Amino acid sequence: MRGRHPRSTQSRSSAASDVYKIQVINMIRLLESFEKLNIRPLYEHCFSEDGKEFTDYYFSKCLPHNEVVVNEQDGKIVSALHLIPKNLVVGSLKTNVMYIYAVGTFAGYRNKGYMHEIFNEVLKKMYENMDAFTYLIPSDENNAAIYEKFGFNYVMDKFEITPTEHRRKATHSLILRKADNSDLVKLSIFAQSTAYNKYSVVVSKDVEYFKRIKELIDVEGGHIDIYVENKVIVGYRIWIDHEIFEEVLDGSIQSLSWESDVRKPYVMARIINIRKTLRMFEFKNIDEIVFKITDSILDENNGYFVMTQKHGSIKLEKKSERDIEGEPDFDIGIGELTAHIFGYKLIPGLPAVCRKDSFFINDYV
Repeated sequence: MRGRHPRSTQSRSSAASDVYKIQVINMIRLLESFEKLNIRPLYEHCFSEDGKEFTDYYFSKCLPHNEVVVNEQDGKIVSALHLIPKNLVVGSLKTNVMYIYAVGTFAGYRNKGYMHEIFNEVLKKMYENMDAFTYLIPSDENNAAIYEKFGFNYVMDKFEITPTEHRRKATHSLILRKADNSDLVKLSIFAQSTAYNKYSVVVSKDVEYFKRIKELIDVEGGHIDIYVENKVIVGYRIWIDHEIFEEVLDGSIQSLSWESDVRKPYVMARIINIRKTLRMFEFKNIDEIVFKITDSILDENNGYFVMTQKHGSIKLEKKSERDIEGEPDFDIGIGELTAHIFGYKLIPGLPAVCRKDSFFINDYV
């Protein structure tokens, strides 16, 4: 959001005299810093499974750096979502993206369109702020179906990772041990060199990332295992709350991976600015392509577009229907385009952009 332009509606109650009319304000707005703690009753109502310790951690350590957008009815917060700024590496570029988190509405106010109003406002503000795309992690398939109505689509599966015995000849040079704080810089260097080469979209694996993971481990329980060969880190696994949260291994020890073939849909994303998103990636041998894109929320993405390539750079130009000769090459929704761009579900005939399984985000808060 960054900027704040709340949309409000006003209604007045009747009184004997116009002088005594009471103004009731219903609005979508961004909470000020001093107001953020007021969102805790709604958070605990919707996410009671998080427990007091994690909730205390989130509200004290994380929330001050995040933004909270609320829908107020008659002066009461009834719906909210949190926006967590994330540093991502997309293609070869670093960019800032908002992670949509803790989407919730009090039970008595659900199915009234209040969250729909928030999403409409937030997505429009993201476009004004020149955000390329946004993402979220749905709690279940019912919520995923709701997010699809806002133009989101799955872009990443999470693979099941379970401890597995491997038959590998022991060596003196390769050891497995728990990481401590002195390892975080080297861990970051390894993660960046490995993950950035393997994935097209990944959370920045800088030292701050691993410091946040260590803080989370202190709250939820867990540890980081690292593989060290000749004093060089060549792999790691992050354990949080008795589960493996993330595994990254160098190709030389990939045979030690605990990742199975079992997968389930995990991350959903939505393109906000088509031009900005496309320009983050490299394209080869692209001729002129005519799109008709449907976006029910962002008018800027809705309509006809002509994509061309010159000297490796992509140009996307919006056209009126009368400027288009014949039928478009592709008639697609913004969610379909998102899934294609990030390699999750390709559109037949449209050149691929990212490899499958190259969107890699494992980040709680």
